[in-house]
Amino acid sequence: MNMKELVERFPTQLKEALAIAQAKTFHPSKETIQNVVVSGLGGSGIGGSIVSEILADSLKVPVYINKDYAIPAFVGKHTLFVASSYSGNTEETLEALDKAIQAGAEIACITSSGKLLEIAQNSGYNYLQVPGGIYEN
Repeated sequence: MNMKELVERFPTQLKEALAIAQAKTFHPSKETIQNVVVSGLGGSGIGGSIVSEILADSLKVPVYINKDYAIPAFVGKHTLFVASSYSGNTEETLEALDKAIQAGAEIACITSSGKLLEIAQNSGYNYLQVPGGIYEN
């Protein structure tokens, strides 16, 4: 799919994303969430940036966008850590996720497949599985 087709499909993708999210049931966090970290690169991380900007005036907790192997020192049991990787195999996101798990953060994942989906399913984390194949010809 070329860039023009991706842009033209954006409104449809937003509707599909909303339907996927509304159909999913999430288990609540055991801890009070005091901050959110969204970890993802490129298109996988831009969603967190867009949401944090749009909702900046109404968010009750800070949202930090992470695009690195490392995670902020404040990540801990009161952090909702969202690992986002379309392929599910982005090295930086997987390493940051491992560090967030070690820090005791509440974990949620967004992916189409790969190692990230495997981790989410095997560990019982909240996750959204998005449709794959968007970037295939």
